[in-house]
Amino acid sequence: MELVPEHDGLLLQRVHEGDLSALGVLYDRHYRAVLRLARYLLPEESEAEDVAQEVFLTAARVASSFDGRPSSRSWLFGIAARLVLNRTRRGARFLRFVQRLAAQSGDAQVPEPEETLLQGELRLQLTEALHKLTPHKRVVIVLAEVEGLSGPEIAATLGIPIGTVWTRLHHARNALRDQLRRTHA
Repeated sequence: MELVPEHDGLLLQRVHEGDLSALGVLYDRHYRAVLRLARYLLPEESEAEDVAQEVFLTAARVASSFDGRPSSRSWLFGIAARLVLNRTRRGARFLRFVQRLAAQSGDAQVPEPEETLLQGELRLQLTEALHKLTPHKRVVIVLAEVEGLSGPEIAATLGIPIGTVWTRLHHARNALRDQLRRTHA
């Protein structure tokens, strides 16, 4: 008989009750996704690793606040986003998700040198445009465009109204578009 794995809500209840082995299960289940998000949001690998670790320490402290959903991934993303925003406010760090995303895409074909140069220039332009966004807009656009979260998921993840999500996404996309138009003018 195959055992059905416990869903995250039950695991976080066990964590709240002091069972650290349940935290280990959550860590194994979600660490890579949390680290991937942190890599998109922070310029240094070591910072991303620190945040990813801190997410699970924070989750253990606030496990009682989890609402019991079967998956805690978006809740963990919310913790990660808040930790990154706090770091960004303190240290004025910038996001380089376009460079990392492109580096991790692992295309099977080897592009021609001219194409590589153009892709590199576009990545640089996108990165520069992203650097001009506020940290709040960068987090929302990364959660939407890189992690594929829906508007309601982003709202729940960040603890903000859905209207704020749509407003930030709208302004972030317009700002990126305008900046790229100015670059190519």
